[in-house]
Amino acid sequence: MDVERTIRGLKPLDGQVVPIRTVQETRPQEEFGDAFVAEVNVKSASKVIKAIDAAFPKDPSLPLSHLRRFAKKELLPPPLKAAIESQRVPLTAPTQTIFVLISPPLPDLTTLKALLAPFAPHTAPAATNDPPTTNETPDEASQSDIPTPTIQLYPIKIPLCPPFNTTQAETWTKTLWPVIFNPAAPRSTVAPPLQTLKRVQESIEPRAGYHLSLARKVAEEAEQSGLGRGVGAVIVDPAIDEELTAAGYEAGHDTTSQWDEAVLAVAGDARYSRSEALAPSQAQLHAGVAPNPASKIYDADVEGGPELHALMRAVDLIARWRREHDRFDDVSSSTTTTHPSKPEIEAPELSAFESYFLYRHRPTSTDISNSPRSPSSTLKRKHEVPNPESDLSIHPSTDPSQSHVYQPPLPAPPPSTVVFADSAAPTTTPAAPRIRTRSQGGYLCTDLDVYLSHEPCLCCSMGLLLSRFRSVIFPRRGRLASGGLSSEPVGPVADELDQAAEADTSTVDKEGERGYYGLHWRKELNWRALGFEFVEDGDVEIMGEAAMPVFHA
Repeated sequence: MDVERTIRGLKPLDGQVVPIRTVQETRPQEEFGDAFVAEVNVKSASKVIKAIDAAFPKDPSLPLSHLRRFAKKELLPPPLKAAIESQRVPLTAPTQTIFVLISPPLPDLTTLKALLAPFAPHTAPAATNDPPTTNETPDEASQSDIPTPTIQLYPIKIPLCPPFNTTQAETWTKTLWPVIFNPAAPRSTVAPPLQTLKRVQESIEPRAGYHLSLARKVAEEAEQSGLGRGVGAVIVDPAIDEELTAAGYEAGHDTTSQWDEAVLAVAGDARYSRSEALAPSQAQLHAGVAPNPASKIYDADVEGGPELHALMRAVDLIARWRREHDRFDDVSSSTTTTHPSKPEIEAPELSAFESYFLYRHRPTSTDISNSPRSPSSTLKRKHEVPNPESDLSIHPSTDPSQSHVYQPPLPAPPPSTVVFADSAAPTTTPAAPRIRTRSQGGYLCTDLDVYLSHEPCLCCSMGLLLSRFRSVIFPRRGRLASGGLSSEPVGPVADELDQAAEADTSTVDKEGERGYYGLHWRKELNWRALGFEFVEDGDVEIMGEAAMPVFHA
């Protein structure tokens, strides 16, 4: 196969890039916890807060800024007000009081009552007709009638998550406890910042159709080889994409003619190539076009091992790139010599597309010897941004702290791949990929993008997060019932759930929970990737889960 000619002949998919809604957006969490309310003297309110915060530190994992710390009696929800009136002890005299919220984690009740006792309003003594004893003077008797200040605690339920909309906020205020609705707060906790999302979306849109077309071509190659299912992955360095786009605009030429220069690695599925205990693999037992065996039904015993899925294999190829980089870095400072055209890792299992992109960017000893270890090298790369939630506008080459790190430049691609469509246009040599060397540490795919022909399975979705990709893009028609990135169904299934929501919320919770995980952006995970779907022009909406392929990609 003439890989380069095939790449030049690829037609981009026509369509648009749309963000994937997060699971927190599609199903706002309603998590509740136990709390207490206590009535204190309004003049002591500030002292009460200081005493509580000093004695009982807050749990940083429970941000409860959406809950009011104090509420006047007339602002309490009717159910809570009725419960308090039925248990409340009358005061000795008209006193201005206010109710304070004691939120989780709940302290020891005895300790809490002792702490709040000095701030409790004085209550009236219990009515009695007994005359004073002969051993007490009238003054002493009146003093003994004044009870020791005590505090009453009223148990309630409170929402642990901020309200997602005004309707939810009003409902909680009327039934549980007064809450504050901040329109910006839910967005920051359940979805990517709009500015970041828009910037990344504009970055990937120009070439998304090309990269997804390549992913499908790689998937087709994997299926025809009989080594795996028709799933493909393409890893792209967005910084190179942006540089090529900027150069194209500046020169006034086509900005997509060099779309493949930003591709660092591609990989197809190879699940049928597994061989255990010297036994023949499924690809060897069942020759022909995948899937092997001939059955279309997913078989975990045959298709197990997610490390051979397309996404995981693509990440492994980035790891090979790093090992090649490290090998030449070591060679440059030693007397060991290695033939530059012979890769360190023999990989006969690699397909034509996989080998082409892997070794096109592979550094050689010639590049090492011809490039001085200069801190002023223009090819340096550093992953500046630790998370998509932060500002991505900082150019990665502007960090002076990395001036001491030497990164060998990569060989220039063949001349046929660095010219614009117009032969009169100036050539542009892409910068080095931003793959961290082992000496720099960090994760393999920090700030890179991955384009997939199908939605990845749960295991691959977590591998995507652990590799620290910036974003993931896959076609909407490639969405799988077993995928880990989507957070909602589309088509008739979504309509049925919307109708069920109006009739019975429990039905939606029961049906909506299965299979839609939204792992690309979960607030409880330590990394969040931006998720996008590519909606092709003329796409027919997915007809529910029944129309989705039933296998793990």
